[in-house]
Amino acid sequence: MRRSLTGSAVLLAAWAFTAPGTAAAAVAAPAPAPAATPAPAPAAPADDDTIVLDEAEGDTPAKPAGEAKAGGEAGASTDLFGDENKGKAPPTGEAGKVSATSEADQLKQDKAFITVVQRQRFLKKKRFELQPQVGITVNDPFVRHYTVGAELNYWITNRMAVGITGTAFFGNKTSRYTNIRFQESVLLTANKTLWQASVNFLYNPFYGKIAVFNRALMHWESYIQVGGGAIQTQVIPRYEAIHEPFRHLTGQGNFAIGARFYGPRVDWLSVNFGVRTWIYQDKLEPPERGPGPNQLEMYDDPGVAKDNAVKKLAFNVVFFLGLSFYFPTTFQYTTRR
Repeated sequence: MRRSLTGSAVLLAAWAFTAPGTAAAAVAAPAPAPAATPAPAPAAPADDDTIVLDEAEGDTPAKPAGEAKAGGEAGASTDLFGDENKGKAPPTGEAGKVSATSEADQLKQDKAFITVVQRQRFLKKKRFELQPQVGITVNDPFVRHYTVGAELNYWITNRMAVGITGTAFFGNKTSRYTNIRFQESVLLTANKTLWQASVNFLYNPFYGKIAVFNRALMHWESYIQVGGGAIQTQVIPRYEAIHEPFRHLTGQGNFAIGARFYGPRVDWLSVNFGVRTWIYQDKLEPPERGPGPNQLEMYDDPGVAKDNAVKKLAFNVVFFLGLSFYFPTTFQYTTRR
C-alpha cells in the first residue's frame, strides 16, 4: 500500500523528529542523565512505499466524476462547428426512418422542380377546339376587309386535326380608290368578299418554349393548315348610281400558317395568330358596262353583266387573331415524366 503525503504533512513530520533532540540537549546541561532509549518505531510493511508529492510540483488533481460529467455537458453546448459529432453513428429506429423519408421527399421535390427536358405543356388529342377569330386583309390597297369568323377542329392526335372554318367579310373602298378616281380620272374595277366556308386539315410540325423575362416558360407551337370550300364575292360597280352589283359564288382553296401560345396553368385555352390566303377564280364587271358611246346597254342588267364578266384569279390574304377553347377542359398524360 502506498501513502501519499502532502507538503504540510512533510513539515509536521520533520518538526516531530527535530523537536525531541532539542529538548534533551536543554535538560542535559545542568545535570547529565542517562539518555532515554527511544522506542523503536514500528516496522512498516515491506510492500509499503512512501511517495511524497508536492502540490507545487505535482499535476493538477483530477476533478470528481460529477464535475467531469457536468463539464462534458457544457462542452457539448459550446461545440460551434459540430466536430464532436462527426464520428457518431447515425440515428436508428424511428428517428432514422423520419430522416430517410424527409430526404426522399426533398429529392422528389427537387426532381419535380428541375427537369432537363420538360414535357409538352398542352395535350389536345381527342379534344374539340372552338376558336373565334377576327382579322384584316393585308394585300388589297383599294378594298379593305375586316373579318369575323370561327373555327371548329377535332384533334386526332396532338399534331393533326380536321375541322371546318367560316368567315364573314365586311369590305369597303379605301381612300386610295377615291383618290385615283378624282386625281387620275380612272374608274377602278374591284370586288369585295362577302363570306367563305371551308373544310380544313391542320398539322403541327414545330413545338417549343420561350422564356418570359427569365421568370416563366411560355409553350408554343406552329402549324400549317390547308383546306377548300366555297367563297362569295360581290362586284363594286364603277357607276354605282345607275348599275346594280351582282354576286359570284365559286369554289376556293386556302392555306394558313400560324402559331399557338399556352399559359402555364390553364389547360383549356390558347392564344393564336396566323395568316390565311384564299385562292379562287373571281368575276369582274365587264369593261363595256357603263354610259358612253362604246358601252352596251344590255350590260345594265346584272344577270347579263355577270354572264359576260371577266374571269380573273384572285388572292385574298387575311391576318387574324384567335382565342381557342378546348373541350374537355382537362387532359391526362399517358407517359411518365
